[in-house]
Amino acid sequence: MLQGNIKGEGVCCNELDIWEANKRATQYAPHTCSKPGLYRCTGDECGAAGVCDKNGCGRNPYQSGVKDFYAPGGKIDTNKPFTVVTQFPATNGTLTSVLRKYVQNGKVYEDAAVNVTGVMDDNYCTKNGAKTFMNLGAMKGMGESMSRGMVLAMSIWWDEGGFMKWLDSGNSGPCNATEGDPKLIPSVEKRPSVVFSQIKWGEIDSTYAGKKANRFNRS
Repeated sequence: MLQGNIKGEGVCCNELDIWEANKRATQYAPHTCSKPGLYRCTGDECGAAGVCDKNGCGRNPYQSGVKDFYAPGGKIDTNKPFTVVTQFPATNGTLTSVLRKYVQNGKVYEDAAVNVTGVMDDNYCTKNGAKTFMNLGAMKGMGESMSRGMVLAMSIWWDEGGFMKWLDSGNSGPCNATEGDPKLIPSVEKRPSVVFSQIKWGEIDSTYAGKKANRFNRS
């Protein structure tokens, strides 16, 4: 993540996007930095080839071709409440992967399997072109940042510059190029809102309950 200021400088830090989503598309993406903690960058250090990975290693079921997994009326029906579960398996204290599950109507769904696997690890990130993520620390670096401590932030995000097309338009989702324009959204949704509730953390598989459903494979 990079925050700029009026002097043309920036403050960089590792970022873990646990759940970026709307009703039609979702992504999670770790972003690594070559510097631990907050770092005051200048010039090229703040740019795309600088000390932090701007794009991250992202996983979006729609972008991977599983378009009916997370959607209104989909396998995960986004018209109804659901629980997002994110797990961080480690070996000897080193983060090895990020796993996603969903719980809805008492059933636990593994993340949509893409190219056989439903796991985001260094192998997945390498195959999906996340070169900067790998070069700046990969899963190991992300895990080290988590161990140092990270701040949980939740928000509703409107994108004046890009209309959120990276999340839900083109190959990433079913929205057209202008649906994410903040000037147009209130004409469709008068009072956009989201409810975050029952936030938990704990040992793997300890924070949720439900009957395991069949894996949803790419069709």
